[in-house]
Amino acid sequence: MHGLIFFYMQKFADSLSKGGGEAAHMRATVVREPGRYQPSGVYPDEDAVRILESLAAVLSRPLPAIVAEFGEFLAPSLVKVAGPWIDPSWRTLDLIQNTETLIHSMVRTAKPGAEPPVLDTVRISADELQLVYSSRRRLCVLAAGLMRGMARHFGEKIDVSETSCMLKGDAFCSFTIRRVGGDTHASHSPLYETVELSFGASPSADAPLDLAADPLPDRIGDYQILSLVGSGTMGRVYAAHDARLDRRVAIKVMAPARSRDPAARRRFIRESKAAAAIEHPHVVAIHQVGECEGVPYIVMQLLEGCTLTSHHEAVGRLPLFEVLRIGQEISAGLTAAHGRGLVHRDLKPDNVILEGKSRSVRIIDFGLARDLAESDTKLTLDGSLVGTPAYMSPERIAAQELDARSDLFSLGVILYELLAGRLPFEGATVVAMLAAVGRGAPTPLAETAPDVPPAVCDLVMRLIAHDKALRPVDADAVATELADLRRRLRAG
Repeated sequence: MHGLIFFYMQKFADSLSKGGGEAAHMRATVVREPGRYQPSGVYPDEDAVRILESLAAVLSRPLPAIVAEFGEFLAPSLVKVAGPWIDPSWRTLDLIQNTETLIHSMVRTAKPGAEPPVLDTVRISADELQLVYSSRRRLCVLAAGLMRGMARHFGEKIDVSETSCMLKGDAFCSFTIRRVGGDTHASHSPLYETVELSFGASPSADAPLDLAADPLPDRIGDYQILSLVGSGTMGRVYAAHDARLDRRVAIKVMAPARSRDPAARRRFIRESKAAAAIEHPHVVAIHQVGECEGVPYIVMQLLEGCTLTSHHEAVGRLPLFEVLRIGQEISAGLTAAHGRGLVHRDLKPDNVILEGKSRSVRIIDFGLARDLAESDTKLTLDGSLVGTPAYMSPERIAAQELDARSDLFSLGVILYELLAGRLPFEGATVVAMLAAVGRGAPTPLAETAPDVPPAVCDLVMRLIAHDKALRPVDADAVATELADLRRRLRAG
């Protein structure tokens, strides 16, 4: 077995120890001789079994439980080590699907005599994967723990069910892995992600992300990196420690390959200038903008909470009054931004954080924000359209002049989805969704959610009106109307 596994067993033992004699016992269990296990070496499987059995005995816990917990502990570290081979846009199921290729790149190529497990996968859907595992070691419990650890690393929840098992006499182990939640949000669907559509250029002309970039560097500028919070096609977000002010912050780093595109770079830097000018309780605070090895980054407030997407997936349809409150707070944040002459242009549930126990709204990611005084053509001279199709306004799709009412359309789509559990426009692909929004014929909210009060339905449908002249005049008017609806409906 690879020495790297033994290296992390030491760390695992330390994480389980409670101090005193138990900690010393577990440390001695893992490393019997100083320097015996080197991360670059290969050691007998029996040593690993002995170590895990000893840990189980010290803790008086079943061996399978220790093995599974070690897998969960090990996974994030292995993801970090495998950084040069991992696409930063991957999530849990993507990584599992590509593990066999990673093993070949990292293990078999370097050590032809190594015997890593054989893995084969079939992707059933964006949220479901089937995996066949075969190994003479029969460490299927460890494999299940590793998959759960990967999910925890990416901030996702998965269900792992084993339909056959070598430990029960079957020829191989087979797993079904499902991402929990996501009936209305397929997390990998481009309908819900910020995409860049280039017109008049072949898909191959779009440079891929820099896969060689370390997904978890030790430092960025003066900040110590703690963990990867999230990543996508436009960049990555890390949790970091600011030693000067002794606080935790979030750092958004532009994807290296995209930072080489001057137009994309301008769009990214625009976020810092836009959001830093806004001081409002419902907009994330920007602390600093910098550059590290030619790649721009933004330091911002680290929020403790979850995205509106995650909250919606976890609870399903939200209570009416919670939706109205969220809408009112988003409107208040937009009012502050619009008052500064800025349009968000990519408002969506993933860019709304619900902070703390009160789930107070914080709008994030002004990466596409535009100064209202600046011509929109300055951001489209590169022939591209950037945004999230499911929430993009008709005028945005048509590359027409934008104003603050484009954000109101996106807000309307969000409210519609929270109230109805589905989107107002239907389209299985990016092109189909853009066409549906462009046609401007949403399914009436009163039909998809007949229990929603008529006055609320009326406001939402006005927000997603195809003609922006028919939408509310501004975000402040929407906030006022939502506050009034909350009062009137609560009064009965």
